[in-house]
Amino acid sequence: MSGITLEKTHEILEKLAEYVMNELPQKSEIMTKQELENRFQEVDNRFQQLEHELVRKADKADLITVQEDLNTLKENIRMLLNGMDGMVKNLDVIKTEQAAFISGLKRLEHRVEVLEKR
Repeated sequence: MSGITLEKTHEILEKLAEYVMNELPQKSEIMTKQELENRFQEVDNRFQQLEHELVRKADKADLITVQEDLNTLKENIRMLLNGMDGMVKNLDVIKTEQAAFISGLKRLEHRVEVLEKR
């Protein structure tokens, strides 16, 4: 316990604040799940429009190939969106962990102050 000082605690808090301010994306930079779903719906609608245009213009054999490509592309986009959703969940976990860490540091700082007063 003797190794904990206010200076060290302050240094740790400064490093944490710098990390939070510079390394973590801002909330405005992260799309919400609803925004992701809306964006996916827009992309899906656009794919349907393209599919209808291709039906008008292409042969059946060409259409089958294009549909396979569209399905592959849709699956890739779903995987990307799922990955982004996972990242949002991870950021929520990091935020919770940081809150717990800060709370613990505040308790330690308070204990150090009490011990120094004695």
